[in-house]
This record gives sequence, structure tokens and C-alpha cells, in this order.
Amino acid sequence: MRIGIPRALLYYQYYPMWKTFFEELGAEVLVSPLTSAEVVASGCSRLSTEICLPVRVFCGHVLSLVNQCDHIFIPSIHSVELKVYNCPKFIGLPDLIRASIPECPPLLEPDFDVNKGRRQLYLTIYKLGQILTRNPWRIRKAVDKALKVHRKYREEIRSQKLTPPQAIEKILYQPKELGNKGLDSNMTIALVGHPYLLYDEYINHRLMRKLERSSVNVVFPEMVEPIELRQSLTQLVEQPYWTYEDEVIGAGGYYLRHGIDGIIALTAFGCGPDSLMVELLRRRAKKLDKPFLNLVLDEHTTETGVVTRLEAFTDMIRRRRKTSSPSFHYIPHFGNEAEEEINVLGIQTFGNVLAAIKTVAKMLDISIVAPPVTKHTLSLGTRYSPEFTCIPFKFILGNFIEALEQGADTLFMITSVNACRLGYYAKVQEQILRDLDYKFKFLKFKSSQKGLVGVLKAVKHLTNDSPWSTVIAAYRLGTAKLEALDNIERQVQKCRAIEIEKGMAHRIFRQAVTAIEEAPDLSSIKQVMSQHLEKLNQIPKDSGIVPLKVGIVGEIYVVMEPFINMNLEVELGKLGVEVRRTKSTFFSEWARLGQFNVLNEEKKKMQRFALPYLKRDVGGHGFESVAEKVRLSMEGYDGIIHLAPFTCMPEAVAENIMPSTAENIPVLTLLCDEQMAKAGLLTRLEAFVDLLRWRRKKLGRL
Repeated sequence: MRIGIPRALLYYQYYPMWKTFFEELGAEVLVSPLTSAEVVASGCSRLSTEICLPVRVFCGHVLSLVNQCDHIFIPSIHSVELKVYNCPKFIGLPDLIRASIPECPPLLEPDFDVNKGRRQLYLTIYKLGQILTRNPWRIRKAVDKALKVHRKYREEIRSQKLTPPQAIEKILYQPKELGNKGLDSNMTIALVGHPYLLYDEYINHRLMRKLERSSVNVVFPEMVEPIELRQSLTQLVEQPYWTYEDEVIGAGGYYLRHGIDGIIALTAFGCGPDSLMVELLRRRAKKLDKPFLNLVLDEHTTETGVVTRLEAFTDMIRRRRKTSSPSFHYIPHFGNEAEEEINVLGIQTFGNVLAAIKTVAKMLDISIVAPPVTKHTLSLGTRYSPEFTCIPFKFILGNFIEALEQGADTLFMITSVNACRLGYYAKVQEQILRDLDYKFKFLKFKSSQKGLVGVLKAVKHLTNDSPWSTVIAAYRLGTAKLEALDNIERQVQKCRAIEIEKGMAHRIFRQAVTAIEEAPDLSSIKQVMSQHLEKLNQIPKDSGIVPLKVGIVGEIYVVMEPFINMNLEVELGKLGVEVRRTKSTFFSEWARLGQFNVLNEEKKKMQRFALPYLKRDVGGHGFESVAEKVRLSMEGYDGIIHLAPFTCMPEAVAENIMPSTAENIPVLTLLCDEQMAKAGLLTRLEAFVDLLRWRRKKLGRL
């Protein structure tokens, strides 16, 4: 049996181990050729531009193996360390490849996730080995030898100061001459980043060779002892979140403390984790007065551009060395505010959540600052955010700045527990705000606090230890308001499409939001809800219209915040379209008893719909986006609008998988960022609605 291994992504970390394992079981291992223009072009032709270059290059390597082997090995690596997560694109990689390369031979796609326990990990490995043999002892022997080779490989890199390609050659092929030449230079630059960028010479335009020709000593992440990497990492971020933070923050932090002259961070355009990790490293370098260069690579990067930036960077270092500058030790602030009293709490807002918590805040005797989302919010967030981070990060940061300017002394942030960038927001946002010289306490709602008891404990803490009776009563009041708001909004979504006077349903909804916000108790909330539902029922409607039905799926923030999606639902209503959002984009669904763990029951249903196309939860709402396409098609919907922040990793996976599903339902993907304009949005909506009407007529549904 011939097994193909693409020379991309995790190849430089694990190839000797993978090769040894399969060959010990009697397989022939084939490796794709070096990256070339043809490989890049073929990969880019199969995936959308929202997918980062390394994944598209990986796709090109898979294409080069299609007619060469019986199976292609593409593992889904969710986590290799407890509660530390991989990029969603790595998790969904087998599904991405299957969707984009239908002619691909069968995949060997084991799921590696240490959070599921050691036993499950062993079962995964044995199941993989059973493709080649039924003998468990032979599989065990292959595993032992593969691990031995892997340890030797890592040790050779560290002890001999080799790059991964050099170590692979030495261990597997034993070439005549290996190792760095030991340049006689007084300039040392640390090159940090992921191996698939550092060691793929085509992608980085032979960056290492260019530095060595300029008489620069180059050091890499793999040359640092793991314990040193982890110590440096914890100094910057306290707790790791991403699987490969060591390669960026750990290595960068270590070299900043050990006499290098500068750091070059290689990142890929659109890389979610790096958009935040590199920002932390850049800020650390600035505080330590160390030269820092971030080289962002994509398929349009030219060699001339790389050379120009390298020359400018090395010339700047040489000039700096002629003058001495004081150095100092910088320790980031992680906060120790658990026992400090909260006076004014600042929170980010989106959707109609503020209407549900204002009365609750008064009931709990706490002052809340929740600035509305406006152009000013976006302007502030964009000004101070990393360039390539997603738009929810920018809006939330802008909200925090406005809250602090309005007197908040404490900020509250919800963190994620999966591969989405949300789990990393707080680390970077806190550092940005402290660098702006704001003084505040930063409280995070962590994964360990989830569940009803955890939520109530968090409310109690945020309200300076209010009595339990008050906390529970406030919680009931808040959730009742959320449910009332969502019930009315669902009815409004139906009315907008068939109302004779356009805009009437939306006006009633805005009145309902104000009335529910002011409602002091549960009975008042029920009365307000009943009154406004009756008003919606009395709206004059065109009974002869059978409206188009469109489902809205995507990332929760851009789906629920009208300012970001430019009142998408209202605009669709004007065009005679009835919309339905995914269940997880209504606040009341999150507040129901037993539904805190990301709507478990709903997610199980979603899994059944998504499973043929996306077998893994890639974080965020990517899983639901694929599943909803299947479900809405079965329910007779005319089309789907997929909303996603630009560079959103889970939604990029979903976007590339949805075209491969068997369901014949049109999908319009709208990417939201600070450049999106209302005129462009309306033009695309009108064209999409016209397409749906034509399609319905062709299918004989009118």
C-alpha cells in the first residue's frame, strides 16, 4: 500500500514519526515534491481566498499526490495538550480536502484530541494501524519505534542546531554535509513562526539564505529547550491557548531575553491565531526596545518586496548598534482583581441584550456602562486593533474604550472554550488597553464557570456579592426579557416579508424593545409581549404573497448585531423575504436551563445534518453553518445567506465545504469588515433575491 504525505503544514513537525510508523507496518510512503509555482496555483484554484496560504499550499501538495498513491494521510489534530486548541483549519483539514478535491484517493484521517483521554488516543492510533495489519503487537512496535525516531529528531534539531529539513535529511537519508555553517557575524536575528512558513523556501522566498548571505546569524524556535519555551510563553500570556504558541510567543519571548539583535516574525495573511499572537510579541519587543519585523506572506508576496524589507531591517539594526540604548525588564499585567470591589461595570453590547439587563442591573444595585455600537466604536477598535484580526474583536475593543471613557472601572469579557479566536481576545485586548494607559479591572467569564451554577456565581461576583435571593430573582427577570424579545423578533421576521406598509413591523419591534427594557417584573414582561404580538398580528398583510424564505447562518456576532450587518434582516424584509436565523443566535436559547454548554441538544441535531460533509466541530459556528444548509434545504427554504467576519477561521472552513454538499440551494456569503459599504450590500442582496425568484419560478413553486 502506498500512502501519500503532503510536504506542508505539520510535515516539518512530525514527518519522521509518520514515515517510520507506516513503513514499520509495511506501507510505502510517498512525499509530495517541494513547493513550486504549480503547487501553489493548483491549491489556490480549489479554495477560496479566505483560506490562508499554507492551507491552500497543502491542497496543492495533495493534488500532486492524487494519482500517485492509494491513500493520503491527513490527520485532524484538535489538541495535543489539555485545554489547548489547534487552528480550526487544522481540525477541519480532512473535510476541507475532501470537499475541494473530490478526485482525491481515500483519506487516512484520524482525530487526535488529548482532551478525550489517553484511551481514546490509543484507540485512534490502533484504528489507523489496522488499515495495514490486524496484529496489535505489530502496531505497538511501530508506535514505539516511531516515537523513538521522533524524540531523536527533536533532539538533533536542538543539540546540533539544525533546521527541521536538515534534521530530516540527517535522520532519514544521512547526507554528507549538514548543519549551519556558523557564520562569523556580530548580528543575530531570531526567526519565529510556524515551520510551514519558516522552512518552505518557495513560500518565504529563501528568507534564511538571504539573511545568511547578509552575514546574519539566524536562530529558530526549535533550537530552544521546551522548558524555556514554556517559561517564556507563560510570562507573556500566563496560560497557553493555541497549540503552537511556543513557535511564536514562546520562542520570541525567549530570544528577546537572550541577546538577539532583532526578531522577524513570519505570518500568513488571514492566519487567525497569528493575528493576535504576533501582536502580543510586537508589543513586548517595543517595550524592550528590540527591533521587530512582521513579514506577512501570501501568494502575491514578491521576492523583491521581501528583499527590500530585509535590507531595511538589517540596516536599521546596524545603525542602532552604533548607539547604546538602555534595556529594562518588562512584566505584563495579568490582573489580580478577584477580591476588588466593582463600582462601574463596562460590557460590550450587541443585538438587544442591553434591553434585558438594564432593569436587572438596577435590581442588583450595580452601575453598568454599555455603549451602543456605532461608527465611533468601529473607528476606535480599528485604530488600536491588530490589522488582520476579525471585526468582532475590533468592535468589542472599541466598546471597551468607550466604556472606560464613560467611567467604567471594571470590564467584563466572555471567553471561548474551543478553537475560535474569542478565547484569545481578552489576552490581547487587556494588553492594548493597558498600553493606552487605562486603569481598570478585567474580569473574564471562563469555561470552568459555565453551567447554571457558574453563571449565577458570576452574577453574584459581578454585583459585589449580592444576596442569592436577589441574584436568582434578577436572573429570572433577565432571562424572561430575553425570551420575550426573541419571541417578538421571530414574529417580526415573518411579518416584514408580507406587510403592506414596509417598516411597520420593525417600528413595532423597536417599541417592544423599549417597553421590555422598562418592564419592572415578570407579569409586566408577559403583558408587553402579548400586546406587541397582537399589534404584529393586526398589521395589514398581503395574503396573496408567498414570500421567499432565506436562512441566515454564520458567526454569532455579525449575525446578531444589526449595525455590523447593516440591518440585513430589515433590508431583506423590504425585498419581500422572510428570514430565519439559527437557533444558537437567539440569546434566550443560551439562557434556558440545561442549555449553557453551547446548546448541547441543538448541536447533536446539527451533527446529524453536517456529518456527511463536516465530521468535526471546527469551533465558533462553522459546524452549524454547514448543518443549516442541509436542514434548511430539507425544509424547503429558497436560499441561505452566510455571514462571516473577514478572516474568521471556522466560517472560512464552512464556506469552502458548503459548495460540495449535495443540497441544491443557493448560498450567498457576505464577509463583514470595516470596509463593507451599504450600497455594495444592497446590490448583492437584490441580485441574490432576483436569482431566488427566478429559480423558484423555474422549479414551478410560484
